Amino acid sequence: MSEMNYNTPPPAGNGHTPPKPGKVLVIGLDGATFDLIQPWAEAGHLPTLAKLMAEGAYGHLRSTIPPMTAPAWTSFATGVNPGQHRLYDWIARQPGSYKFTPVTALDGKAPTLFKLLSQRGRRVCSLNVPMTYPPTPVNGLMVSGMPAPSLKNSVTYPESLLDEIFANVGDYILYPDPGQAYSDSGIDAFLQRLYRTTELRVATLDYLRRREAWDFTMVVFNGTDTISHALWKFMDSSHPLHDPGRAAKYGHAIRDYYATVDHYLATIVAGLDEDTTLILMSDHGFGPFHKFIHVNNWLIREGFMHTRPGLLPSLKKTMFRLGFAPMNVYNALMKLGLGALKREVVRGQGQGLMKTLFLSFEDVDWPRTKAYSLGNVGQIYVNVTGREPCGCVAPGTEYEQVREEIIQRLWQLRDPATNEQVVEAVYRREEIYSGDQLELAPDIVFIPTRMEYFGFGEYEFGSHKIIEPMARGISGTHRMNGIFLAYGRDIRPGVTVENAHLTDLAPTILHIMGEPVPGHMDGRILNEILPDGYRPVPHQATPWQQPDANDSDNSDGLTDEEKEILANRLRDLGYVG
Repeated sequence: MSEMNYNTPPPAGNGHTPPKPGKVLVIGLDGATFDLIQPWAEAGHLPTLAKLMAEGAYGHLRSTIPPMTAPAWTSFATGVNPGQHRLYDWIARQPGSYKFTPVTALDGKAPTLFKLLSQRGRRVCSLNVPMTYPPTPVNGLMVSGMPAPSLKNSVTYPESLLDEIFANVGDYILYPDPGQAYSDSGIDAFLQRLYRTTELRVATLDYLRRREAWDFTMVVFNGTDTISHALWKFMDSSHPLHDPGRAAKYGHAIRDYYATVDHYLATIVAGLDEDTTLILMSDHGFGPFHKFIHVNNWLIREGFMHTRPGLLPSLKKTMFRLGFAPMNVYNALMKLGLGALKREVVRGQGQGLMKTLFLSFEDVDWPRTKAYSLGNVGQIYVNVTGREPCGCVAPGTEYEQVREEIIQRLWQLRDPATNEQVVEAVYRREEIYSGDQLELAPDIVFIPTRMEYFGFGEYEFGSHKIIEPMARGISGTHRMNGIFLAYGRDIRPGVTVENAHLTDLAPTILHIMGEPVPGHMDGRILNEILPDGYRPVPHQATPWQQPDANDSDNSDGLTDEEKEILANRLRDLGYVG
């Protein structure tokens, strides 16, 4: 593997004496929300977070639209919106087809903090940050986070780092399997593995921080997200799946895990030196999840999507209308205690069986289909001539007419059980994204009401219903409001940060470290958290250094086998069917 040259000294600046370079430690608490942290801190369950909020600066942190892991963490790391970095979901449509493929760090088109700081000669340590797989060369170390499939794959830079971690820490776990907690019999095993994963993550962080005095260190704890997905129903007495009997045992499981993380934070904070700024953040918030919205079913009902004529597609559509669909079969298997069979059916070669048995995109009459949904929350693509392989909607006037009609129909979508309007906001892509990757964005994105409804990417046609109560599996899901908290000598205490966005963190971190903020970044420097008189030597905004064509991280992509491994991992996490 060739090494990138990160040792070129930074430019001299404007002739002034530069300040002592600042150091930053970022701790990501995936899916953490002040909706839980603040009341628990006030009640004394989270004393470290209470101290940090009292002595630091904090506020809500707005996520990407939609607030999905891949675009959110990438926007944090790059300081730009998905219209520049290109990641809109965990998956993307393969060029020339209607099939999807998992996205990885290789799909990103904007430089990350890790790359920018490396190019400035700063030493970087990245541990378990989502969307850093496969690992790329940095001026330091990287241990990949999601969607790294397993430790059998190369998940570290340099590659020898994993053996070093095993030798000095003893073990390492990428993440627990949330699928364990989706059946009552597996909750205890899930929690045991979750706590062990966290213990090892902290031990690995301690080892790597002792290894060298890093300029920039980042670690992400996924457990705050994973446990909220799995066990929210036990904490929330208003949840449709709340079981008072099970809640007696697991009702405080999420709070107890937050308290464990808080305990680890206390040790980390106590060991901070005066030159290090601590930033705590999350990629999105969290809340209850009640019902699915099966968007492709709605598109069929509204006449925007059609299935092919012929005996087999017609038979599959008839069976589908009668309820023969993946989610219904899965629920039946769960009732029979055969939930593990679902995982085997939807993996690998089983995908062919799924498409043979169930209605799928292979049964769609694409030349007559004007729109389709691909991905999570509420993403709709218009089937555009010249862009999609069988596009039938002409760019320009017809495209705008179709988009407007879909938007107006979305506002009319109601829950048949309650008559509640289930759409809270609808956006045309150019209203929320900008940049040279805009053409790959969904044409329409809608946000469901309170996000208790969820346009979920379980399968192309996961159920025969349009709006369906969830029966099992995840009981909590993402919200727009994540957390931001900054603490240290260079942070003004007692500041409540308003209107902060994920894209603001990269430029703010660079600024605190005395590094230039590239002009392409969408985010702003959060100057309100910095004390009066704290201003690094000003730099003229400069473009980032383009990688050399021979750099080893300039790969064409993953092998088919690696893509299948990643797809299987996302199925285990519940993001795709």
